[in-house]
Amino acid sequence: MSLSLFQRRMLVRSLFLNVLLHHLRAAAAGVTQVPVQCLTSNDTGGTGEGFQVWVNSSGSKVNEGADVTLTCLHNLPKWNLTFGWKMNGKEIETARNKRQLCLKNVLSHDEGQYVCFVNSLCGYYESSEHGVTVENQSVLLLIICGVTALAMVLIIGMAMKYKLKRDAAKHRKRRQQRDLEQNGAPSFIHA
Repeated sequence: MSLSLFQRRMLVRSLFLNVLLHHLRAAAAGVTQVPVQCLTSNDTGGTGEGFQVWVNSSGSKVNEGADVTLTCLHNLPKWNLTFGWKMNGKEIETARNKRQLCLKNVLSHDEGQYVCFVNSLCGYYESSEHGVTVENQSVLLLIICGVTALAMVLIIGMAMKYKLKRDAAKHRKRRQQRDLEQNGAPSFIHA
């Protein structure tokens, strides 16, 4: 069966229009084309559902002044990745496109729930919340300072009492010596 030139042109035009119509319908429905690398096969037979993002931490419960490093890990294809971090639901502007978040000399205001997110051609993925708890050592420090101050006051008080007693004893001896000298007796007491 041989097609005429006109029939071939009509067939090509029809195929072109069908492909165009298919793409327009997909765009109107919000369907986007996903790269082949994003089409992971998993147990459920779905696509892209096997990708995960999670946070690895050098410590979750730390003392004030310590350093904490949070690392964003994922199993996404390693091209066109953009990283980011959120603390208590708000994006950390200084941590844009950083795979690691280094918290130096943490204080109580650094305590909270941290989330790593990765934006890629395969989609937007967030880790589950990772809590960082900062142990406040200020009460212990306050107790240590208070006990030390009390000990210093007691030591100084005891030293002053000893010096006053010694000075009072010297004063008594001098007075006794003066009294003896005024009465005409020879002086045998030496200070």
